[in-house]
Amino acid sequence: MNKTQNTRILACLKRYKGKWVGLPTIAKASGSLSPATRISNLRQAGHLIKNKTERVKRNGSYITTSAYRLHE
Repeated sequence: MNKTQNTRILACLKRYKGKWVGLPTIAKASGSLSPATRISNLRQAGHLIKNKTERVKRNGSYITTSAYRLHE
């Protein structure tokens, strides 16, 4: 487990105070190439982190976006 990346992701989620945070924002804040793995580490450590996915249309194509939210 990379504690530095985990700490950065947790700080990012706390900064948004219960709001949904997009995966690109989390990746940029943490420097992690695999933020979903780091979020899994945080869940295993006891943090309640919810996930949602949405299909949105961009440039004529549908893509799936992912966002996370911390419940304290």
